[in-house]
Amino acid sequence: MPFWSLRSRAEKVISSIPAYSAFEIEEIPLALWRTQWIDGLDRDGILVGLNWSGVRATGYDIQPIEVRARLEASEGTLTK
Repeated sequence: MPFWSLRSRAEKVISSIPAYSAFEIEEIPLALWRTQWIDGLDRDGILVGLNWSGVRATGYDIQPIEVRARLEASEGTLTK
């Protein structure tokens, strides 16, 4: 399941890659994404596609648990 950190990144993929032309951008607050989406994707066995880009919209596909761990680690770094 693809997710982009910036609206402009998602817009670029949607506007330049025909396979994604029917996608609609929906902004999800980070807190909601963390509490509902990550758990749901993990439960359903779906990887998180982060910031796909380029002519084939490729990028990182990460286990939801790993995404959660990275977010928590980055928050720990910010609060120290």
